[in-house]
Amino acid sequence: MALKDIAQQLAEEKSARQAAEQLLELKNTELYEITQTVQHRTQIVAEKSAALRDCQAQIDQLRLRLMVSEKMAAIGRLASGIAEQLGAPLHFITDSLNGLKIHLADVQLVLEEQKQCIESHKYLGFFKTPAHRKLSKTHKKLDFEFVLKDVDNLLADSADSACRMEKILADLSEFSQPGTVDMAEENINDLLDRTLDLAASELGYRAEIVRQYGPVPDIQCDSGQLVHAFLNLLLNAAEAIVSKGTITLRTGVHSSMLWVDIADTGPGIPEPDLSKIFDPFFTTKAPGSASGLGLHQVKKAVEAHHGRTTVMSRQGIGTTFRIMLPIDRYSGTEPF
Repeated sequence: MALKDIAQQLAEEKSARQAAEQLLELKNTELYEITQTVQHRTQIVAEKSAALRDCQAQIDQLRLRLMVSEKMAAIGRLASGIAEQLGAPLHFITDSLNGLKIHLADVQLVLEEQKQCIESHKYLGFFKTPAHRKLSKTHKKLDFEFVLKDVDNLLADSADSACRMEKILADLSEFSQPGTVDMAEENINDLLDRTLDLAASELGYRAEIVRQYGPVPDIQCDSGQLVHAFLNLLLNAAEAIVSKGTITLRTGVHSSMLWVDIADTGPGIPEPDLSKIFDPFFTTKAPGSASGLGLHQVKKAVEAHHGRTTVMSRQGIGTTFRIMLPIDRYSGTEPF
C-alpha cells in the first residue's frame, strides 16, 4: 500500500474518530440534560408527596379535633342534663333536712319536758305511777341524750353534704356550658376551690391536696375557661402520681401579674418532651387513651386571658405548672 493511501486512510479514521467523539459529547450532553430534568421532576414529585402527606396529616388532625369537640359537646350536654335532673331532688332533700331539723327541735323540747318530769318524780318511790316507771326505764334504756345528740349531728352532716353536692352540681352546670364567654370579677382562690370540688372523686384517693393561697385581687375573667384549665392540670397531676402523693396549689401576686402554681410529686416530665407538651395532639399516653389536647387547651385558655403558661419539671421529683394572669381589667377574651 502506498504511503499516500495510508495517509488518506489515517485521515479518514481521524475524521471518523472526531465525528464519533463529537457525537458522544452531544449524547453525553443530552443525557446530562435528561438526567437533570428527571432529577428536577423527581424533586417536584417528592415535594408534592410531602405536601400531600402534610395535608393528609392536617386532615387527620382536624378530623380528630372535630371528634374530640363533638365528644366534649356531648359530655357537656350530658353533664348539664344530669345536673339539672339531680338539682331538683337534691334541693328537695336539703329542704327536707331543714324541715327535719325544725321538727327535731320540737321533739327535743318535748323530751326535755319529759326528762324534767321524770327528775321531779324520782323521789316518789312507791308512789310513782306505772307510766312514770315505764317512761323512766325507756329513757335509761335508749339513752335519749346520746340519741338526740347523734341525730342532730347526722342531720348537720347530711345537710352539709347536700349543700356540697348542690355546689358541685352548680359548678358542673357552669363548666358544661360550651362556647360561652362570661366575663366577670372572680377570685382565683375561689375558682381553684370550685375546681377541687369538681375533681374530688379523682383526687381523693390519689393525692393529698395542699392549699397555699396568698391574698390575691379579683380579676376580670371567664370562670368557665379557667376552671376548665385548672381541671385539666389537676387531673394530669393526679394521673402522674403512681402511688399516694401530694398536689400543692399556690397563688400570689408579682408585679402586675397574678400567678397560680399547680405542683405534683409525680415522676416528672422527660427533658425532650418539655418543649412539646403544649403542642396539639402530643401525648405520652397509650394511643387512643388521650387526645393530646388537654394542655393545649390550657395554654389557649390562658392566652385568651392575655396570660402565659410555663412548666418546670425534674424527673423523680415532680412537675409544677405556673399560670400567669394580668391583674389589670381588660375585655375581649375569646373562647378557645
